[in-house]
Amino acid sequence: MGFAFDAAVRTTQRWLQQVFPPADSGPATSSADSNATTCKQDDVSQAAKNTRQEPMFEELPEDIRYHIHSLLPVQDAARAACVSHGFLRSWRCYPNLTLNERTLGLAGKKIKGREIDLICIVDPILKNHSGLKALKLDLLPFNNISASCLDRWLHTAVHSGVKELSLALSSHSEESYNFPCSVLSGEAAASSIQSLYLFGCAFHPTETIGHLRRLKILHLSCVHITEGLEHLLSKSFALEELEIFKCSNIICLTIPCTLQQLKFLKVAWCQVLQAVEINAPKLSSFYYCGTALLGISVGDSSQLKDVHLVHPPCILYYARARLPSIARNVKSLTLASCGENVNTPMLLSKLPRLKKLDIRLLGLEPAFYPHYDALSLISFLQASPALDSFILRINQDDMCHDSVVGDDYVYLRKKPEFRHEHLRQVIITGFRASKSLVELVIYILESAPSLESLKLDTTDSDDRSSCTSRKPCRCLWMTKSNVADAHVAMEVAGRCIASRVPSGVEFKVLGPCKL
Repeated sequence: MGFAFDAAVRTTQRWLQQVFPPADSGPATSSADSNATTCKQDDVSQAAKNTRQEPMFEELPEDIRYHIHSLLPVQDAARAACVSHGFLRSWRCYPNLTLNERTLGLAGKKIKGREIDLICIVDPILKNHSGLKALKLDLLPFNNISASCLDRWLHTAVHSGVKELSLALSSHSEESYNFPCSVLSGEAAASSIQSLYLFGCAFHPTETIGHLRRLKILHLSCVHITEGLEHLLSKSFALEELEIFKCSNIICLTIPCTLQQLKFLKVAWCQVLQAVEINAPKLSSFYYCGTALLGISVGDSSQLKDVHLVHPPCILYYARARLPSIARNVKSLTLASCGENVNTPMLLSKLPRLKKLDIRLLGLEPAFYPHYDALSLISFLQASPALDSFILRINQDDMCHDSVVGDDYVYLRKKPEFRHEHLRQVIITGFRASKSLVELVIYILESAPSLESLKLDTTDSDDRSSCTSRKPCRCLWMTKSNVADAHVAMEVAGRCIASRVPSGVEFKVLGPCKL
């Protein structure tokens, strides 16, 4: 059945290409309902009648015709409505509307007066629509849309039973648009909205906001919100996913215990944020990205299995000291640091269920980790008895290229005190001729009896597949000094490490590709 519908969609699109030749800029989403359309329906209908391959959709059952129409991209769906009475009826029930500069046919138009054109096009589309499931208003290129028009569109969408509502506005508008709480206060919103995405507006929820009992996904990006977020969260009992990005007025983020279904939380680049308090008992994934360390507290971390802490300086030190108490059951841990001025401490606390550890040293300038001892990372290994995979990614020039002497040198400052029985895979990208890195690799070889694979990549590329394809690869951006260092690292790996690799371990040393 799915194949038959796909074939019907392709047939419809071929028909539309004959009716609307590619040279014609063509009507946009507005074509079916707007007086401002460039589509002359009588002329187009006549053209369609003259087309031998016109599909006989009028003869199909209405529910099948509606379904085929719903599978078309929004611009094709609107064009089809211009040339078929059947499609015109189904267009007005078209479930997923994406209204932006391209689909509205306003790309390339003069900036002056575009807002008026936008209003003339969108008003009749929403007025004549029913059964709307998803509305995406991507209005970033438009600077001065009146608040009354935006209010009207949002209320119309909610009253039509929209499930997914997305609004993206320009940050260059003369006034920041205040998303009206009244949109979310009625029974229509409470019984229908499942996803809400806001970008580039102000939002100040109050106690009058309704109980959004179906809201599962909430994304706030570049939203001016100083207070009231707790009112929204406390009335969103079904929320499963929350993302907050560049909301620069939030100082303390509290996730209430009433969010019993929340599983995913992402907080990124909220400049003044100082603390995150998590009381959601079923949270399984937490992602934080920012320039400063936070006070993070987790009331019940029993379900928290996936943690990403990205960009704060000294995050390795912080994570080793604090994570065993706030995320003891974590299974996958990603740490990305923009600089470490102290080594990772050796502590007795454990991460007993950690299986995947991904550490990234993201120095923003050369030699950002000049005194960091890579061997101190064994603190994470010793804290993780169940560890299966360890990945270490190092940017070019981040670590000191201290001297490495002959292969008879006794590198291990620390004899292995632990056996990492479950560690099977180790990958290091950006491998350099650093004594502490060599020591770390040798420590792993001598303490991981179950090791199956060890890969040392002397470039900082996460994906080497582009090196064997026609796509530009990261090696193109390596300086002559980087390339020379990579060749030295390959020589050191062959001289100091290769002979220590057990026969059952797959060992690879990768250098820059031949450009």
